[in-house]
Amino acid sequence: MHHIFVNENIVNLANKIITLHKNDDEETYNHLVKSLRVNVGELVLCSVMPFELSFDYLCEISDISNDCISLSIIEETSARELKAKINLYQGISKSDKLEFIIEKVVELGVSEITPLSTEYCIAKIDEKKNEKKIDRFNKIAKSAAEQSKRHIIPKVNEPMKFGECIDKICKRAKDANPTYNLLFYENATGISETRDVIREIKKRMEERIDIEVNVIIGPEGGFSDREIEKAKETSEVNILSLGDRILRTETAAITALSILMYELA
Repeated sequence: MHHIFVNENIVNLANKIITLHKNDDEETYNHLVKSLRVNVGELVLCSVMPFELSFDYLCEISDISNDCISLSIIEETSARELKAKINLYQGISKSDKLEFIIEKVVELGVSEITPLSTEYCIAKIDEKKNEKKIDRFNKIAKSAAEQSKRHIIPKVNEPMKFGECIDKICKRAKDANPTYNLLFYENATGISETRDVIREIKKRMEERIDIEVNVIIGPEGGFSDREIEKAKETSEVNILSLGDRILRTETAAITALSILMYELA
């Protein structure tokens, strides 16, 4: 079954129909008609932006023309999202690796992604090409969200410096709902503390839904001693291990998100 995101203004609940005009969303129209070659009678799952609903619509294609597709709403279906909001702060790596990470962590349930500029970043996002890069990253996120039937399209933010990241998440930890900041560091010892923190998050989730988890992953070169000291200056950041092996940056991000997806689903 195919999955698309549609704007709320094309949903007619009175008549139980969604009308997707080519002029309004040519990319989605062409994806359905030209790429997927859908036919009348096929089922399509529709998630409605701006994602204020807690459910999606299961629809059946009722008509296809040269300029629009009509989808009849059959029923509401529960949204497939984690109970906690997970934000990934990912050390900037080579472009193809970063795109791969974005795709996979979206599939695993991340809510937002922020490229992180650190001392040991091998790659940099050129300021002149920044807007195009972020636009491409968000298109990758949308495609991954459609493929994995996410209820939302996770946003890829503008790059941020490591120090700014630590200041931001620590402030949010004091101002917002229960927030956990997990920095995974290759030189952190023992995985028992990681297990303890995950257990604590699960316990808090049983008490309330609004839990936020910030995951911080370094680039290919890892974090510098100065950056780790910056994180240690506050009690708001948990410096954790993913085990005894040294993982590639893309493996570390996927491993951390996989653990959280499994434990917090």
